[in-house]
Amino acid sequence: MIERYTLTSLDEVDNIFGHPVPAGSTPRFNIAPLQRALICTATRIAEARWGLLPPWRGHGGKRGPHVVHAPLAAIDHVPLLRNSFKSQRCLVIADGFYVWRRTGKRPAPIWIHPAPAAARPDRRTQAIAFAGVAATHRDDGQLSFAVIVGPVTPIVASALGPADDAGAPVVIPNDSYRRWLTGSREIALTLLTTAPAGWRAEPVSTWVSSVEHDDPKCVEPLGNPAQGELF
Repeated sequence: MIERYTLTSLDEVDNIFGHPVPAGSTPRFNIAPLQRALICTATRIAEARWGLLPPWRGHGGKRGPHVVHAPLAAIDHVPLLRNSFKSQRCLVIADGFYVWRRTGKRPAPIWIHPAPAAARPDRRTQAIAFAGVAATHRDDGQLSFAVIVGPVTPIVASALGPADDAGAPVVIPNDSYRRWLTGSREIALTLLTTAPAGWRAEPVSTWVSSVEHDDPKCVEPLGNPAQGELF
């Protein structure tokens, strides 16, 4: 399951997603549930709370349950997820996510991310988008979101081991962003079945294990970064 994720550079986000990044936005190295992060809707890039809140519950998002993960299998069965999937899909802007391999006394963090783009070999990763669903609170317009989670992908299975079936965030192909945001429900469902290729799993510093840490040290590699497995 996705517990934390990253957006380590904003350099190309506006070009990739076709909207300006909100003023004051900064790179993030350890985005955690209930924090605010960037998503792309059909009309803009906006800051939203990671933790989907029912639009009819709790004034200002201070009360009521929140949904961090939206299991793919639950989209048609949970009213909040079903409604958001139909009318308010979003792209959760990211460039990687963390998993913790739970072996030994201390869980070991692993940063899973796309391999660098051929045009940008100076960077360790590149911006992508997780499939997300959003909701807008009726009282004050607060925007919140959940990440859609599907079956374990090969890269996650490699990082965690075959016994772990926690799932993985669904990644939307970069040529299908508009179809995801504005297409029909049936079109959107077809975009949730492809496992991304060309990703790396790199062991990183345990610095990231504390939610209080949000800086480049979180993605500091252990050993030789080239040793990260590529799928």
